[in-house]
Amino acid sequence: MQYRRVPPPADVETLTAVWEAVPPSSKTTEDCCGRICARTEVDSREHASDWLVFLTALGCVEDDGGSYHRGETLPTVETLGQRFVSSVFGVDAVLAQLETDEALSPDDVLHRLEHSLRERIERAGDTSYVEQVLGWAVVFGHAREESDGYVHTTA
Repeated sequence: MQYRRVPPPADVETLTAVWEAVPPSSKTTEDCCGRICARTEVDSREHASDWLVFLTALGCVEDDGGSYHRGETLPTVETLGQRFVSSVFGVDAVLAQLETDEALSPDDVLHRLEHSLRERIERAGDTSYVEQVLGWAVVFGHAREESDGYVHTTA
């Protein structure tokens, strides 16, 4: 299964802070989104919800069907980066577009994607999705941002 919701890119410290804000036990019936907003710099319930789905995709938060809880330890950045590629929708295809000799803008990457994938992204009306994926690819060491766009790195 691949997850499609991605929060705006942040650094590893922010990811850690959001993970720590998730309740440690599924027995806690707190408002997870409210808890994240209260304990971090996440500014809205919508972004908090995106974080919960993203952290679930990265395998460090579990969804028990309406209640989330964090794992005992946060995986390494390397492990999170591997899970990012395998569990977040379209990441592998986005990174494949960067395997070129030129830096690419998010729009360039979007337009080079396979038609059906590009259409799914555009149909969802989430024009920033590719940009967010590229931002997280930088955080996890799969890409590097240069003045004229993004380039692939080996993580």
